[in-house]
Amino acid sequence: MNQETLNDFDPTFIAESMNRALLGSSQDDLAYLFATGKNELYLRDLLASHLHNTLDLDDEEFVGREWKKHDLSINNGNHPLVLIEGKSYIHYDAANDMHLEGGKNTIMHDLEKDLAKCELTRSKSKGDAKIFFTAILFTVEVISPKSFRFKNLTYGQYHRQGIKKFGSLVALRDKGNSNLLNLLSRYGKTASIQLQVGQYRGHSVVADFHVLQIN
Repeated sequence: MNQETLNDFDPTFIAESMNRALLGSSQDDLAYLFATGKNELYLRDLLASHLHNTLDLDDEEFVGREWKKHDLSINNGNHPLVLIEGKSYIHYDAANDMHLEGGKNTIMHDLEKDLAKCELTRSKSKGDAKIFFTAILFTVEVISPKSFRFKNLTYGQYHRQGIKKFGSLVALRDKGNSNLLNLLSRYGKTASIQLQVGQYRGHSVVADFHVLQIN
């Protein structure tokens, strides 16, 4: 991978790559995955496959998954060129100040833990790897508690609480995205995109993808 291509790696490039990586996926399939369980590894794998297929990699360069416990990396042999960590949250986590940064188990705690891990890896190499943190925010439009009475909707009660607290799915989504971007921007340059997601059993599902490159 030449230097010009490496220079393209910024938050916007990663966000757009994620969008392109999802083009072959059914929007309703994505809605099912968001609504029923963990989703960050699936999106990570799609992004990794997309980069593997589209980057012009030299003989010793590769796209790594779980290389030295990093979610995704671009490597030249044992030397990391790019390190990317990823997490997934519901919009209500980011919209709630205590879950965002005020308590013990927060988005900010996850962010700083991942960045410290990346900094340690970078310090042991040539020290010039680019470091990124990505976060998925999603919400299922749950209005009635009957929708999650069988635990078929992961976080169903919290989706409903968030929508009720902020008055609508749109308001909850706006607040979560705004809060997260404000947090991430303290650490570096950011970009975000709306993911195109469909429905799960009549429930609309929305998702947003945020990218931070540390200064």
